[in-house]
Amino acid sequence: MVINPVPAGAKITTLDVKIVKANLAMDAMHFEGATDVVVGQYSTRLLQIGDIVAVTDVTKVSRTIATTYLPIGVAVNDIPVDLNAGDLVDIYMIPKDQSGLPGVVAKRVAVYNVDQRSRSLGGDVSVSLITDSAETISVVTAESQGRLVLARDAI
Repeated sequence: MVINPVPAGAKITTLDVKIVKANLAMDAMHFEGATDVVVGQYSTRLLQIGDIVAVTDVTKVSRTIATTYLPIGVAVNDIPVDLNAGDLVDIYMIPKDQSGLPGVVAKRVAVYNVDQRSRSLGGDVSVSLITDSAETISVVTAESQGRLVLARDAI
């Protein structure tokens, strides 16, 4: 469990987390356990006090170098209904030009934020992604050439 806030992209230290007992039943595989190494990994989202660390909340790779919080607009029907900050998504592009084929833009991109207000209004949902410079260029280019679809990456 998180005992001190950890910003997205920050390295997790022993001062930030502690082991607690929690009955997660069938959801246990979605969370880090006592034998999993969390200290020394990097957070994929803002971890707040009291959060139980999910497997999608940490990564072994630092993204702080050249990290961008990229805002995009995605149609409400082109994202999972329960998409949340910290989820990892694969990004696909469906081209405006009917002669082109859909394709993968980026894989395992961390979601920084999902604007719930825009989601409830329908139309486009504002989603912020944590990307590196290469992913940023790919996503922005794809957004200009077609419709983006976000698919939650399997755990």
